[in-house]
Amino acid sequence: MNLYVLDHEDRTMPFSHQPGQYWFHQLAPYLSDKDYKNNPAKHIEGIMRVTFCPMAKRQDRPEESFYGSAYRSWRFMGGEGSYGLNLWLLPDDPIYAPAFPAENFYKKYSHAQADTPLLGDSVWVGSWPFDADKAPEDLSGEKGYPGYPHGKGYFMGRFCVDRHKKAINVGFVDSHVGRVYLNELWTLKWHKHFKTNYDVSIP
Repeated sequence: MNLYVLDHEDRTMPFSHQPGQYWFHQLAPYLSDKDYKNNPAKHIEGIMRVTFCPMAKRQDRPEESFYGSAYRSWRFMGGEGSYGLNLWLLPDDPIYAPAFPAENFYKKYSHAQADTPLLGDSVWVGSWPFDADKAPEDLSGEKGYPGYPHGKGYFMGRFCVDRHKKAINVGFVDSHVGRVYLNELWTLKWHKHFKTNYDVSIP
């Protein structure tokens, strides 16, 4: 992502539902896989295996799009993986952004702090965590959608999954990666006005 924004005037990719335009398609050439962008299903076994946590098994369902779980990958727009993007870093989103507070988005990548989460273990391709979101009752994510729907109070739940003994791995804007316990997800600065909370209880 750091290389991508250097080439795009300090901005992340526009949010899109067009084939070959989603964030993992756009990053593939920066991971030396130009073919994946236009045909991800055919090239998933190449360098883009980095989109899978070793703890997450690939899905075997025939559907084009579906949520993952703590131990299963998600599938979307021809791509597949087990990490989700912090979508507060994608301000140029004509599809979903209008429904969210505009002041929360990082308009340019350099506006985000070094310890802003970039991506982490997730049951879906991305999310917009809020400080008031609830901790899910089902940390396995097995209930999937609509167990954690696209709706107020549920967005942190996509990252709050028991993949690594009640912790997930998170990659940050400054390129470091850290193990974050699930209750500590609320202590990270996901968006510009996120109010950190150190008193979240995890089932």
